[in-house]
Formats: sequence, C-alpha cells, structure tokens
Amino acid sequence: MEPHRGTERRNLSMLLLLFGLLGASQAQRHFITAFMEGINIPTLQLYLVTYKEAATVNVTVFDPSFHQTMSIDRESTSIVTLDKQFMILGTQISSKVISITSDADISLITFHTSANSADAMAVLPAEDLDTEYFIFTPGKGQSNQFTVANGLYPNVLVTVTVSGSITYNGVQYGNNSSFIFYLGYQQVIQLQSSTDLTGTRVVATLPVAVFSGNKCFSGIATACDTLLEQMHPVKNWGTLFSVFPLAAHTNDIIDVMAANPDTVVSVITAQQNIQYSLNPGSHVRLTLGRPAFVNSSQPIMISYLFQDRKIDLYDPFLTSVPPFPKTRKYYKFITQSSYDNFLLVVSQAASPSEFYLDHQALSNFHLNHMEINGFRAWEVSLGKIDGQHEIYHNSSAFNIYVYGLGHFISYGYSMGQETTYPGSPLPNPTEEPEGPQELHCFSNGAQFHLPLRLVYEAKLNVSNIHLQDPQCQGLQEGNTIIIKIPFNRCGSNVQINDGKTVYTNTIYGTVPGTSVHRIEVPVKCEMDMNETLGLIFHPKVTDVVSQSHYNVSMKFYQTDMFTDLITTYPHEVDLHGSLHVQFKVESDDTNLQILVEQCKAFPSLEETERSYSIIQHGCPLDSTLQNHPVLDQRMKRYSFHVFKFNPFQEVYLFCNIIICHNQTAPNRCTQGCITSRFRRAVSNAHLGSTQLSQGPVVLKSGAQLPNSQAGGSVPLVVLVAVIVAMGFLSVMGLMIQRRYYRRPEDSQWLISN
Repeated sequence: MEPHRGTERRNLSMLLLLFGLLGASQAQRHFITAFMEGINIPTLQLYLVTYKEAATVNVTVFDPSFHQTMSIDRESTSIVTLDKQFMILGTQISSKVISITSDADISLITFHTSANSADAMAVLPAEDLDTEYFIFTPGKGQSNQFTVANGLYPNVLVTVTVSGSITYNGVQYGNNSSFIFYLGYQQVIQLQSSTDLTGTRVVATLPVAVFSGNKCFSGIATACDTLLEQMHPVKNWGTLFSVFPLAAHTNDIIDVMAANPDTVVSVITAQQNIQYSLNPGSHVRLTLGRPAFVNSSQPIMISYLFQDRKIDLYDPFLTSVPPFPKTRKYYKFITQSSYDNFLLVVSQAASPSEFYLDHQALSNFHLNHMEINGFRAWEVSLGKIDGQHEIYHNSSAFNIYVYGLGHFISYGYSMGQETTYPGSPLPNPTEEPEGPQELHCFSNGAQFHLPLRLVYEAKLNVSNIHLQDPQCQGLQEGNTIIIKIPFNRCGSNVQINDGKTVYTNTIYGTVPGTSVHRIEVPVKCEMDMNETLGLIFHPKVTDVVSQSHYNVSMKFYQTDMFTDLITTYPHEVDLHGSLHVQFKVESDDTNLQILVEQCKAFPSLEETERSYSIIQHGCPLDSTLQNHPVLDQRMKRYSFHVFKFNPFQEVYLFCNIIICHNQTAPNRCTQGCITSRFRRAVSNAHLGSTQLSQGPVVLKSGAQLPNSQAGGSVPLVVLVAVIVAMGFLSVMGLMIQRRYYRRPEDSQWLISN
C-alpha cells in the first residue's frame, strides 16, 4: 500500500476539503458513536443538548433497526436510551453504529451505565473526525478494547498496527504487526485484548470515529468497572497542556503519547522539570501528585485515569486532557442527580469573577483553586444535581472537566479539544430572570422554589440545601432550586388544627461539616376544603404557608376484583348486572381515612326532585349494596345492582365523601353509619368533605324491564351505567413567609429576603 500513499493522500485532501466546505456552516450537526461492551446489563443514554435554535434530531442504528426523531426546543435537553441489544459484543464487525443528525447545532454527551459501573464522554462532531489515531488503554492484564466506526462513507479501508497483542479472524498479531479490514457504511468493529494496547495505531482511508477503554477494569479497590473514552485524531493533538488533579487526588495516572519521531516532552511541576524523548506510539505513564505543565516539541495526546479510592468508595473513570485552550469560551454540559457532581475550569483568566456558571458569577461558589505556569484551575462542587448547565467567559478561552462520584460508581468527561463547536450564548447570559420564592401544596406533598441567588449570597452550594432530613436535598432548575417535600418522610410533621391537616417542615442551607444554618425557611401546608384563594407571598416573614386540597377519585370497574377499570364512556351495562365503585383520597399520608357519607341517584340534571338514595349518613339504604373491605383506610369499595328511573334511560350519581385524620379519632369516619336516633351525637372532627358527581349512565340498547317493574316511578333493581368521576377537595389559601435574622453561636448570618 505504501507506493500509492501519495495519491491516496491527495484524493483524501480533496475529499476532506469538500467535506469541510459543506460542513463549515453546520458545526456539531452530525455525530457518530458506538455502544462498547460493558458489564452486567448496561444502557447507553444519549443527551442531546440544543443551543440558540430549536432542533429536529434523528437517532439511527442500522441493525438492529432503530430510528427516533425528536423536536427539541432551544436551550433544552432530550434523552435517548439504548438498551443492551445495541451493545457490541466481543471482537466482531457489526452494523451497530449510532448516527445522530440535527438541523441545528447541538452537543452530544453519552452516559454508559449499569448497576455498578458508569462512565461518560462528550462525543466529537463529524467535522472533528480524521484518518489517524493512536489507542490508549489503562493497563495490561485487563479486558482492554477499542472500536472503529464508519458512519459517513460507503466503504473505508482500515489498517491496524498493533502494540501488544490482538487476535483477529483467528490470527494473533503481536507488536508492530499489521492487519487490514473494510468497514461499510454504518459498520463498526470492536477489538479486544488482555494486553495493554496503548500505542496501537489506526489509519483509515477516510475519516472514522475511534473509541477506547476497558470492559472490566480492576482498580485499587474496584474489582470490575467499565471505562471508555473517544480517541482524538492526531490532527487535534496539542503541544501545550496544564494538568490539574481532580478531587484533590495525589495518585491519578496520566499517559503521554507521541505520534512523531524525536518528540521531546517536558513535564514541569513545582518541584521538578523532567524531559522525555518519544517516538510514534511510544508513551510515558506518570503519577499525577500535583499540578503539572506539559510542553512538547511536536503534538502529543494525554489521557487521564482517575483512580478509585478505598476510603471514599467510588470507582475510577477515564478521560482526555485537552491541550491549551485557544478559542472556546462557552460550554453546555450534563450532570446526573445520583452523583455528587463537580466541575473543574482550566484557563489563563486572572479571576473566576468573569466566569458565569448557570448565570451566576463563578466567584459566588465555594472554589478550590490551583495554579501552575500562568494556568489556573477552579474546582466547584455542584452537588446532587440533574440536567443541563452552562458556563461562559466573555473573553478568555478555557477547558472544563465534569465528573460525578457515587457509592461504588463514578463518571467523568472533558470538553475543549473540539475544533468545531456552537457559538457564544444568547445575549446577556447572566440576566436570566430570577424566579420568585413559591410554595405549592399538592395532595401527595409540596414543592418550594428557592432562588439560586440566595444560595450563592450565603456562600453555599445546591448540595447544602435540604429539609429536616439532610438526605432530602434540593435540585437546581435554571436559576431556581426545587425542594420537593413529601408529607410522609424527610422530617415532615403533621398536626390537626381547626379541622385542617397541617404539614410542616423546614428548609435549611447548612455550612458543610457544621450545624450552622445560613438559610432557614419553615414551610407549612394546610389541607382544607372550603376555600379557593389566590396564592399570596409576603417576603418579610419567616413561615411560608400554603393551603391546598386533597384529590378524591371515584372509579368504576367491571368486576368485584377491581382490576378492570372502566375507561370508555358512555358505558352501557346489562340491567341484570352489577356495578363496582371505588372511592379513594389520593395522598401519601397513610393516616387519612374516608367515609362515604351519602350517595344519591337522579334521572337527569334537571330532574332533581326524583332521587334514589344508595347511602345516607354512612348507612346503606340500597338492599343490594355490598361493601368490599380493604386494608387501606384511604379507600372504600362497593358493589350494587343496576337500576333505572322510568321512563328515563340515564342516571346521574352524586356522592359526598368525608376525609378524616387518625389523630382526631374518634371522628366522623370512625363512627361510620349513624342513624337518625343518634345523629345529634356525631362528632364534627373531620377535615372536610367533597361531592363527587357523574353521569349520565345509559341503558343497554334493546334491554327491557320485566312487566312487574315497568310501571313504577320508584327506581328499579338495577343502575344503568356510570362514568368515572374525579372529585376535588378545594383548599387553596394564603401563603405567608416571614424572614428574620438570627446570629448563631459561631457568628454566621441567616439569609433574609
């Protein structure tokens, strides 16, 4: 092949020039990736991130066949999840290339996740792919692997020159030996080895995507963890790097690799300056104990292996070190709430104050600062936070590392080595309107909106915001922290006051490692029935109060098994059948109970003088009414025979439901059926009632009543049909907040609005 190399290079240059011209105005609109083999039952999540424009995105796999089209709003994120059938198994060529195309600029970040293993990467756009790569794998004696994917061209010839040992098509190839193969459109090959493959060279006749890692890496305290990273083509390598340890580690591994002969690499730390001479595919593996400055005479690639820890019990991950940042000043990135998430920013900027992270000055965060040879790094803890973030600087280029640490699991990826990327953000990136403080009470819990500005002013992070139970933390959405408040846990308390159920909790902003609260917001939800009031907020008070309602449902089923819900209406029933009704208060509070106080039927909405009572004062009046006991006291189930009013073909049903709380026992619900003889002794200790109504119910076409029942106006033996009803206890009320200043013993201030 060597004699024809010059011709191939000229043809390739023309193709690449044409490809560049076609794609220059459409950066980051086409991506190629692959689902490398992992352990257990992994999934691959594709995070599709939009910028200034809305996008229509297509995700395609040829075999097994998959195609999904999404319309994504601007400044948004959409997720596509692929299961294990799209994962590449063993050493093979398959048609499992994952192709992503968009009509607007996007970023693609992938998370490869299983029960006890994870890693992530920022995928390169098609414009950044090329024809020459070198492989990095994290060590010998492991399940090392790499993939080569063709998602752009009809046919590509690939040559692999081995470092280590690879078996392909039954032939074992050792050091410096080569083999070739062809990849058709949408084809990918995965190659695996138990030897270290670092330095293996991949050369293709047309641009391809290359990914590398380890299926089951054994670390310091990790038995088996999947590592992966996209390899950058040689054309995107650099000569100047600043490398900073993540998470204050002192034993992470960096691997420096050369692509050209006589490459001289200088590694400078605060204590020493060491030089290395490298040739194509050769590399030096170093322990990163402190910040390092790396300078080379020719382009190099640096890989970063984040080591696991025995004490903190998190796993390793693999990423790349971007070279000296030249132009990129704006990033969007993704975190997941199951991890403690971190961001490291690397730049030559003099101060963090001109960086804006999620529309707030980076200097407002608690930062870990490092510096070497004029390069500075600021590391910030983001907490357990999910979704899309952005960071921006008006004039200084920078790189970022994003990583998350969990219990026996972790992920990490870097951004900044791309040569094509979306432009700067929309104007005034720091002026996103601040959301108001709001408390919303629902049937199953509450939700409080806390402006992010208050947290930054208190020099706290999102992970420092929590309820009475510190494990119940807030999540960031834009400029607001959302705190979800369940009524049955997280330290919530319940009281009964004046016929209302009152749920209380407190939102704290706590200084890490102390008992000092810089933010303290008591919240209260009052669940009642009689009012529907507007939500009003008074910012100078401490307590936040909101009133709301319980949702009560009435549903009908085909049988007394209560599994076949009636969903199609109008619903016709046989005159000789039965109907089965379920009443339920929709709440997580297991101390609630209900009583069906009254159920009446009417022949029409206009004809209300004629009625038939099924239940009155909690007592059954219809002789066919049957109670179906259930363990959940928030629910009641009944069956009764169908009836109708002559000559009407429809029936409307009205029911009153009373809601009580166990703390008020004895109450109206515990008393049950009350006859007129004892009615004056009935307790009013209940939270309220709601009226459920539904209809009409329709007699089955052609059905006839027996003659003995045809002439009366009294309801017959059967009800005709019923539609499911939803009833609501209305209870919205005033929301009041009091804010005050309090000085704790160690002189930390509370935040006040």
